[in-house]
Amino acid sequence: MNPQIRLRTPEQLDNLSLNGNTLKKTLNSLKLINIFLGNHRQLSKAVLSYCKSNHDRREFRIVDLGCGGGDTLRYISKRLKYHNIKATFIGIDGNPSSIIYAKERTIDTRNINFITANIIDKDFKTPDCDILISSHFIYHFEDSELTDFLKKIHSQKIEYVIFSELYRNKTAYNLFKLVSFVLPISDIAKKDGMLAIQRAFSIKELTNIIQNSTIEKYKISKKPFFRTITEIDPSA
Repeated sequence: MNPQIRLRTPEQLDNLSLNGNTLKKTLNSLKLINIFLGNHRQLSKAVLSYCKSNHDRREFRIVDLGCGGGDTLRYISKRLKYHNIKATFIGIDGNPSSIIYAKERTIDTRNINFITANIIDKDFKTPDCDILISSHFIYHFEDSELTDFLKKIHSQKIEYVIFSELYRNKTAYNLFKLVSFVLPISDIAKKDGMLAIQRAFSIKELTNIIQNSTIEKYKISKKPFFRTITEIDPSA
């Protein structure tokens, strides 16, 4: 791996027609990785912090880009419920089979809904929401695409944005390589995980993209296991 170069190689999960047991095993593997490497915990902490600082609101609308099997939304929903914070959720993913699986796993949770849409498409419009989140997704954008996407947020009714992402790092690559031998995850999850780290933005690259989008108020925080939590206030 060369950490100076951002890889553009597609992952197997980028195939939006992937389905069946292969897809289910991979989505379950991603859930395990998210729990083991702290993604759920760090993202939910950031969401909870924002909700607590805006406690005058009766209910929050939260949208998740690239929701996969919906495990992130289920985790955040439970955390907010524990703190007596009301919220409704929409998960969006480009793979219709992922959305079907997410609905099956969330059948008893009335405040979470899912829709199929290609988020990378230039005509995609993010639903109005109080908090827009994504987890390991924005690296699918090219630099210019992410810049344009963030610019569009200015003209939409989106109050706050929280991205949880890995940042490109050789140590992170080697650590995941080691962990993938220990965790009971699918071959696709292993291979895609290695590619995802190589496709991730560096912190400097992400900073430049946000600044080029004319966003003025943002914060990028380093978290354990080579993760960043990026918080953006589009209205500032």
